[in-house]
Amino acid sequence: MQKKAILLLAPIFFLMAACQEPFKKGEQGLEYKIISEGKGKQLKFGNFMQIHVAQIYNGEDKDSVLTNSRDMGMPMIEILDSAMTPMEYYKILIQMKKGDSLVIRTSVDSLMKKMPGGLPPFMKKGNYLLTTVKLLNVFDKKEQADSARSADMMAAQMAEEKRATEQLRKDDRLLNEYFRKNKINPSKGAMGTYVQIITPGNGALIDTSVVVKTNYTGKTLKGVTFDSNTDSAFNHVEPFLVNMTNDMQLGQSVIRGWNDGLKLLSEGAKAKFFIPSPLAYGKNGAGDKIGPNEILVFDIEVVDVLSKAEAKAEIDAKRNKMMDDQKRVQDSLKKAEAGK
Repeated sequence: MQKKAILLLAPIFFLMAACQEPFKKGEQGLEYKIISEGKGKQLKFGNFMQIHVAQIYNGEDKDSVLTNSRDMGMPMIEILDSAMTPMEYYKILIQMKKGDSLVIRTSVDSLMKKMPGGLPPFMKKGNYLLTTVKLLNVFDKKEQADSARSADMMAAQMAEEKRATEQLRKDDRLLNEYFRKNKINPSKGAMGTYVQIITPGNGALIDTSVVVKTNYTGKTLKGVTFDSNTDSAFNHVEPFLVNMTNDMQLGQSVIRGWNDGLKLLSEGAKAKFFIPSPLAYGKNGAGDKIGPNEILVFDIEVVDVLSKAEAKAEIDAKRNKMMDDQKRVQDSLKKAEAGK
């Protein structure tokens, strides 16, 4: 959390450091300032730029970071080309050297003239939209850029795996504290999902050769219900097919915590899944009810366990019924139109 906060604030700290530098006038209403180290490789036409970019709304009371490539865990790599880059930006970027930092300022007033009605309501006249650019490296050839991009992707993946592992440990501690407090003694799946079996099922345990027909209700650990296929308020009251196989046509894929937990159940079982956030929606969350790094709890019922052939037959039957229903509606509309 502390590291993420530092990454988010980095563009603002940079703005504070650059605030004494005067802005120069660019084209199309742009103003800019380049904070130069003066010793890096000069950026030229056709070069590839390895950059971090952030957009910041400079409001009356505070600066708000709107987007930041640092959130993605890796820089962007773009070609500097006067055909691809808008000329007003090209003429600014071409002045930069490796290691330089750039602030581009656009007044909300000028943006309103260009895009009347197209700005978010929080943007007010008299304020500014700021874009910060940090030029990390300059590459002459596409092969060099591609190699750097691959290295960045690998580093970002390793960093994300490390972050997820640390979050999994944190969630595990929180869950075990919750279990002790509520006198719950669950089993643990191979990936880390905890399963409290309410009603044992019958037959073999679920594996990756089947499709599972389920009923479920999903809540956060705090008790906020975010989805259910047994509550009509969520508008999809019918069993949900979970595809455990590698055939993408047989039902839907689900969060990893479901796959992990279902392998501890068999047909007819009822259980609670306690799913750590890295096995659910992770650092991004989902919708307005599942926050970042949210632990989820699912009430699960295994209604049926289907073979691949049975699942395909059921999916085909639903698809055919949907098509027949649509045809009946279309025929009805045609008859009504003809009768006018």
